[in-house]
Amino acid sequence: MYIHWDTQLPALASSYLWWKHSKEEIHSAPLDGHFFHVTVIKTYALLRHGFLGCSPVEPSVAVDLATLEFYHHLRRRHPQLSIQTMTKTLCDLHHFSIVFNAYLNILRHIRSRVNEALGHDGVKAHEKCPCCTYMLKDEVQLVPSILVTQDGNNSSKQIANVGSVDEREFTSTYFLSREDVNTFKDEVKHRQHATYHEMSDAGDNNDILSSCLKWKSSAPEQQKKALDIYEVTGMFASACRHRFIIKACEMVRSVDYILNNFGEDVGLGYDVSCTFGEIVRNSPLLQKKAEDLRLRICVNSFHGYAHNRLCQVQHHPLYLAGFWLEDLETMERVFSSTNASARIIRYATRYHWKQALDMQFSQWDMDKYQELSKFLLNNYRQALNIINEYSPVVTKMTQSLSINEDTIESWIAEEYQFLLNLKEEPEEKILTCSYVQALNDRNIADRKWNQASEIFRHMPITHDIDYSQVAKQTARIEAARRTALQALLINVRAVGELEEKLGIAETWTEAHPDYISTMQYMRSHKFRRVLDNLQCLVVQRLFELSKANMAGTGYKLCVHIGKAIKTRSKAIQSALTEYNQLASSMEPPAPHLEWNDIVNYGFVSEFDLLKLAYSQHPEILSKPWTVPGNREVAVKYFKILRAREEIVRLNVEVRRLRTAISDGDTRLRSCISRLHNSDPDLSAEIEEIHRDRLRVDAVHQSLVGFSEAEEMTCIHDEANGTAEDDDIAADDELNDTMIRLGEFLENLALHSD
Repeated sequence: MYIHWDTQLPALASSYLWWKHSKEEIHSAPLDGHFFHVTVIKTYALLRHGFLGCSPVEPSVAVDLATLEFYHHLRRRHPQLSIQTMTKTLCDLHHFSIVFNAYLNILRHIRSRVNEALGHDGVKAHEKCPCCTYMLKDEVQLVPSILVTQDGNNSSKQIANVGSVDEREFTSTYFLSREDVNTFKDEVKHRQHATYHEMSDAGDNNDILSSCLKWKSSAPEQQKKALDIYEVTGMFASACRHRFIIKACEMVRSVDYILNNFGEDVGLGYDVSCTFGEIVRNSPLLQKKAEDLRLRICVNSFHGYAHNRLCQVQHHPLYLAGFWLEDLETMERVFSSTNASARIIRYATRYHWKQALDMQFSQWDMDKYQELSKFLLNNYRQALNIINEYSPVVTKMTQSLSINEDTIESWIAEEYQFLLNLKEEPEEKILTCSYVQALNDRNIADRKWNQASEIFRHMPITHDIDYSQVAKQTARIEAARRTALQALLINVRAVGELEEKLGIAETWTEAHPDYISTMQYMRSHKFRRVLDNLQCLVVQRLFELSKANMAGTGYKLCVHIGKAIKTRSKAIQSALTEYNQLASSMEPPAPHLEWNDIVNYGFVSEFDLLKLAYSQHPEILSKPWTVPGNREVAVKYFKILRAREEIVRLNVEVRRLRTAISDGDTRLRSCISRLHNSDPDLSAEIEEIHRDRLRVDAVHQSLVGFSEAEEMTCIHDEANGTAEDDDIAADDELNDTMIRLGEFLENLALHSD
């Protein structure tokens, strides 16, 4: 059946265009109602009358095109609406599903003809966003040239062995094929099977990753848990900072993810970029390509605060030049939309699984294009507000401390070097702690032995002897005495073995200087464990809060998460109380913490500093970068730097959008005129696309002063010979234009407030 549909597809597309755009009306004489039978009718002939048959050969049921169009638009806007729900109203489930698939095939075929007429066979994934990819001649060079975020989503699962009869492959510009993905399936085996000790021998870079390997996303494949009933356990997707989808691929059992590079100086955001970057550096297929294209990888802003401090200093976008004010959490917003369709595609065939997501991605990109100008304006306002609010604070601090901005940047460099040079505890220190603990355990066992012996020696003797009762009592005392003796002998043996390893000739007493210093060191270890527990609870609470407030989260899951948050809050209170009790006993005393201090996600990065400063390295407390006030101002300073970079980026993106609108309008008008006589139906279809694009572009151009952004020549058009040669503007004139554009947007943002 599917072969028959594919054979008739060109004729069906032409008939659909004729029905949609033809001015002719098919007249029929009114007749009295009666039943009649038609033996054979062509499907594309039926289509010219506004109906699509449910079979490509001898259809017995047809569906009105207006109904199909209504459901198509409804499904794009409301992904939860399944075909089953719609067809319960139409009372013919099987036929409607077939005819809707045929309708979508017709639309895709028409779209391919439109793309061919416009001169690009299929929209390339990396050319969808004009602000990111419509590069202009003589514009300011941006580094990174584009910011891409990627992440995986497990909600879009597909049950295995469903619809195995349907062997069709859905072709989409959004999805990579399994063959492309499987090229990389063996790239990380050596890292996945390596233990922590094996990685530690490789150098400092792997030491940095040790605490980040706990992330589920970066875990080895064999450690991830997924039910065997799922053929596809989700998808892995990427998008630009303006939220246009770049590529997606299935998360098949043997494949986690794939790296896609689009040109030079790409900035890539990923919640486990620290481990992902190590995979890229160790990959024979990706390592050289990533280096040649200068790929830069960083963690997402929100997820980055859950990484250790050394990882943050290296990979958090706040501290990386050129990453602007972007939080790189784009995929969380994308998946909050795609999760709406997860329930209706779980039991779909592979073909329909991809078809549903392709339809949703297409609508998503259309919506994001409509919001482009609003996105740019809001980002400009945010950048200006940060500069206006934080600049006086940073200036006041630098003047009071008699420092400059270079000093603030040096604080981060000093902190990085300190964290990088931290080494693991030497084995001798670990054995010393074990020795002191063994001494304490031996002393406790000795006291228990003495108590049991005293009870045995001072058993009361009475004249009224109950032999059975005395026998039971004696047996209990003997058992307790035997247990105490065995525990004492075990601890004595442990002390002896550790003294032999450490070369201790005389057993330490509680007054021994080494014993006292080791006890202090062990208290700091307990302090660190308490802080680790508190940090873990705070991070879990933050992620639960983000999930609870995510669009599309079901009621039962919200209730479950709410109970977990309530329980977590009690656990945090208990851990906070334990911390404050230990904080006062530290030398020097650690700061007292309140609830409002730790529930802020930005405070998560301070836990590592607390553990180091008050347990192992108290000498760093004299460093200016450890002072809480200085660290807060440093964060504001780096936000100012990113805000200034954001303004430079926005100036470029506004001009790109302005030029793309103008060039796109010219191309569409030219194509409509060229096809007017040779293919009037296709010309009418492109004219309708042009009208829709004009309405959207009018929204962008309605912003006061948008047209003042100077149009320039796109370097792609110039390379293809489609643009006229222009004189190269002088550097000073280009800079003047950028300044005027910046002043205009700044005034626009201020007046809008």
